[in-house]
Amino acid sequence: MTDLLQGFMNDARVLLIGAVILMATAFVIMTWARTRSLVPTLGAVLLGVIVIAGVTSYSTIQEAVESDIQRHSDTESPVTLPGQREAGDD
Repeated sequence: MTDLLQGFMNDARVLLIGAVILMATAFVIMTWARTRSLVPTLGAVLLGVIVIAGVTSYSTIQEAVESDIQRHSDTESPVTLPGQREAGDD
C-alpha cells in the first residue's frame, strides 16, 4: 500500500514540476511577445529558472531548515520576556 502511495506522490510531483516548467515557458514567451526586447525576456528567463529550481529542490531546502531548527532548539533556551512564566511554572 505504501509503495502505491509513493508512486502516486512521485507522479504528482513530476506533474507539478512539468506544470511549473510549462508556466515558466509561457511567461517567457508572453514577455517576449509583449516587449520584443532582450532585457525583460532575459529577466523572465532568470525568474523562471529561479522558480523551477526552488520547486525542484523543495525537499532539500525543507530538510535543511528542519535540521537547522532542531539543532538550535536543542542547544538554545527559548527567549522569555520579563514577567513571562516558563513552561511548567504553575
